[in-house]
Amino acid sequence: MRITNSMVTNNMLLNLNRNKLALSKYEQQFSTGKKIQKPSDDPIIAVRALKFRARLQEIEQYKSNISDGLSWMGVTEKSVANVIEIVKKIKELSNQGTNDPLGKDERATIVKSIEQLKDQLANEGNVDYAGRYVFSGFKTDMPLTYRDDDSSKTYTITEEFTNTDIETLDKVFKGGSHPTIDKVHRIRLGYSDLDAGVTITGLPAGITTIQRLSTDANGYTPLAGEVCFLKDTGELIFNDADKNNIANISVEYDKTNFKKNDLNPIHYFTCTDGTDTYTKKVDAITYQVSYNQNVQVNTQGSELISVDLMRDLEDIIHAVGEIKDDDSEEDNLKKDVLGDKFDKLNGLIQNHIEHIVKEQSDLGTRMNRLELTQTRLEYDKDNFEDIMSKNEDVNIAEVAIRIKSQEMIYNASLMASSKVVQTTLLDFIR
Repeated sequence: MRITNSMVTNNMLLNLNRNKLALSKYEQQFSTGKKIQKPSDDPIIAVRALKFRARLQEIEQYKSNISDGLSWMGVTEKSVANVIEIVKKIKELSNQGTNDPLGKDERATIVKSIEQLKDQLANEGNVDYAGRYVFSGFKTDMPLTYRDDDSSKTYTITEEFTNTDIETLDKVFKGGSHPTIDKVHRIRLGYSDLDAGVTITGLPAGITTIQRLSTDANGYTPLAGEVCFLKDTGELIFNDADKNNIANISVEYDKTNFKKNDLNPIHYFTCTDGTDTYTKKVDAITYQVSYNQNVQVNTQGSELISVDLMRDLEDIIHAVGEIKDDDSEEDNLKKDVLGDKFDKLNGLIQNHIEHIVKEQSDLGTRMNRLELTQTRLEYDKDNFEDIMSKNEDVNIAEVAIRIKSQEMIYNASLMASSKVVQTTLLDFIR
């Protein structure tokens, strides 16, 4: 086959270009530190790189979720600890209240302290994180307790009760020539100072509802077949003959005048304000912290600062307020009953403390779980970064050697090509 100068030149240029491309490839690897510059260079490396990058982005998002969750739970943990300390202080005051006899000034001091601690409990319920109330479930823009007096809305509140919710209390009555202590059977509603009117569903046939005040002479002494609704104290009073016939009842009542630090009904009850309806449920705010793994970061305020806790404190404050210190027989009996109430309050407060500590323990367990997951994600991140580096990154020392080797090859091809190009007809004549 006849080899022309044009064929030699074209082959020379083709080989030069190949050597130049190879040198350029190594120079790009050296400057970028990556094995490939575009997916077509090596599709397998490109696909693996996309998978590793996507996984690392997920890990970073999970780490961000955990960090945010731990911050939220850290604020919650501090507030829960404060609530426990407050309730413990209330228990100490309650212990003092059981001392017999208590002077007027001593009782006043105890009640004032309990009132202040009750207000502080309400304040703890309104702790926020980044502008969101931590104890309000999904309703993070609505405080757990009222920050100010509010009469702008009337809430229709529904509560469900069973026979076990009926309490038996000692009550001092004036009756006859001498006051006496008799038993009273009641269901305590979520609030005092209620609006007029109540609807009770589920009462046995023949039992009717009578509205009265706690100050009425017969407010705490309903006849057989009657239930007294005391709107000022928020109580349902049952006759002794009827209380055992009560099974499951639903009570619907209205409340308008909310005072500062009152519990916000939308977080505690099924209720409506005439426009919006709120259903009592557990609002669990969960963060995804790993693949197919979600952790609840919030704690329900209603489990910490419960209706019963606030009403128990309200009851004892009201009971102390009934003492007139006039040394009358009735007043002395009320003092005796008050000591029993403080003693009972001790047990109730202890139950509240145990319940709150249980919530604190649950919170701590969830925080530990997040911290363990955070540690594992750090390990996963390092592991994936190492695998990704092995998949994408070049060995700089190896590439530097390849560049030098390819430079020698390219320069040699240039020298060889220059000899071919320099050959002319005169060279053959010589």
